[in-house]
Amino acid sequence: MTKSSATSQIEGKNKTIDYKKLYQEQAKKHQLMLSQISHEIRNPVTLINSFLQILEKQHPDLSEDQNWIKILENMDFLRGLLGELSSYNNSLRLNLESTNVYALFANVIESINPSLEKKNVSIAFNKLSPIPLLYVDHTKLQQVFHNLLRNAFEAVKEGGHIVCSIESDGTGVTFKVTDDGCGISPEYQNSIFEPFVTYKPNGSGLGLAISKRIAEAHKGSLEFTSSPEKGTTFILKIPIL
Repeated sequence: MTKSSATSQIEGKNKTIDYKKLYQEQAKKHQLMLSQISHEIRNPVTLINSFLQILEKQHPDLSEDQNWIKILENMDFLRGLLGELSSYNNSLRLNLESTNVYALFANVIESINPSLEKKNVSIAFNKLSPIPLLYVDHTKLQQVFHNLLRNAFEAVKEGGHIVCSIESDGTGVTFKVTDDGCGISPEYQNSIFEPFVTYKPNGSGLGLAISKRIAEAHKGSLEFTSSPEKGTTFILKIPIL
């Protein structure tokens, strides 16, 4: 190797390190900003919600008013958004414990059955191999399952189908959630895991961003394949540590 080529390699490596450091610094600033915004918004939202409850007690007839119902729906959306902001900021903090991830996944699937039945959506769950216990954050992994299943539920039409699977290759466990819904438009596919990017009219754009951060905090990954009007598959991989 010549001196010039060695120098070029070192410069290239240093540039990569600089970009990585810059990305990490920007990510920290981004997280701090989200935390500050969440804190500033939470207090007035809590206060407004309290006044709304007082008004409804004083005027019970409001519960039938469509404008009032819209106000409450938007208040619920704001509270949900604040909850997701908090989840995004805390998604890298893990409380690891030995967990039966098969049972955890199965329980989350079972919990959404009432919603699926109302929409006449069928769901199948396939265990493709023996599944080992994993050291994971039980609550955060449960949140990822909820997010992926909610996305699938919202994507499918009435009478649609969702298929879930779980399998292990000895080095980790792979979870899949497949729907036959509308698919993800190509224009969103490169940025779908970015915070506040959403392809749904009423979405916050945080669910998938949170899910990916949780997967990566477990040294795993979250990917997807999607075809417009054919459906989407999300693939979550968690290694055996």
